[in-house]
Amino acid sequence: MTLPLEDDHRPPYVQVAEYLRRQIQSGELGPGDKVPSSRELQEKFGLASATIQNAFRLLKNEGLIYSVQGRGSFIRRPAAETETPEAEQQSGGAPFADTPPADVRVFQLSQEVAQLRRDVSDMQDHMLGILKLMQELKDPVDPEDS
Repeated sequence: MTLPLEDDHRPPYVQVAEYLRRQIQSGELGPGDKVPSSRELQEKFGLASATIQNAFRLLKNEGLIYSVQGRGSFIRRPAAETETPEAEQQSGGAPFADTPPADVRVFQLSQEVAQLRRDVSDMQDHMLGILKLMQELKDPVDPEDS
């Protein structure tokens, strides 16, 4: 399937965004559903990766989708569904449309914790190397011990 480029004078990325927007509005894609991947859309419409990424960027700016690195893009819940009276008071009336669903946030946090653990392990290895070097400098090697 290709976009009707001859019939529509808008840029291809706008047409792809409109295609996805219609799927969201029709309910074909609902809150929490995964958006077709960039590669799937490239193959479907015969477009470049950058064109698809521009369409995603447009939909993100509109608050319709959000992305999770390594997992893909997902349909965002409408602001009315995510907003609570308490949250509205705490935020001064601003909706929480930018907050991903709890399961996605838990995944993001677990990825951050895993990265922090790797960073701490790297720091420990580095510190052990420094301590070893300091010990060697403190206790010079006697040539007769060799």
